[in-house]
Amino acid sequence: MSYIRVGILGTTIGGEVWSVNPVFDPEGEFPGSVDQGALDTAALAIANLTPGANLISTLSPSLSYTGARLEVRHDADDSLIALSIATRAAPLVGTGTLRMPSQAAMVISLRTNTPGARGRGRLFWPTPAAAVGSDFRVAGTLQTAMLSDAKTWFNGIETILASNFPAIGFNLAVRSKANAATPHVVRMQVGNVIDTQRRRRDALAESYASLAY
Repeated sequence: MSYIRVGILGTTIGGEVWSVNPVFDPEGEFPGSVDQGALDTAALAIANLTPGANLISTLSPSLSYTGARLEVRHDADDSLIALSIATRAAPLVGTGTLRMPSQAAMVISLRTNTPGARGRGRLFWPTPAAAVGSDFRVAGTLQTAMLSDAKTWFNGIETILASNFPAIGFNLAVRSKANAATPHVVRMQVGNVIDTQRRRRDALAESYASLAY
């Protein structure tokens, strides 16, 4: 038994990198070993699959979507079975007006029929170009638009995976390493408060102003 972790890869001006990593669970199983050629084809197609306009506009021109990484992992111990990395023909640059630091993000919450924390997941989509009101909240129209774009995009990934691995349907899922389970997503949610990606900068150079005291 196995699952696929799809890494959506991106960069920022200054060398910082970001990624969003949804998981897809196959309804069937890969016959024998994974066909590397099919995996490479799927990775390239996913890398070139363009997300909806609302997702791209919130990136800002300072962030770009550059490619995809597909990892086939074992259900029992999460060990890596197969890997493919693909780069877009040209980076997809965000379109909105930069308003916030690069770590600003909106959370796409994933819900399954499995109760408790092991049945929930979170995807942090960078949103340094999202507009907020005086109450620090985004408009409800952006929430619903991002959900619609995300659903269409994830459905497109499922279709690409299924077309390259016939007879194996795929479902957006949440991976729980604690109980080695991959329940399928039945609902997505997006809040109206900007969050932050909980990580340190890895490459963005910083200069300092100083004052003798």
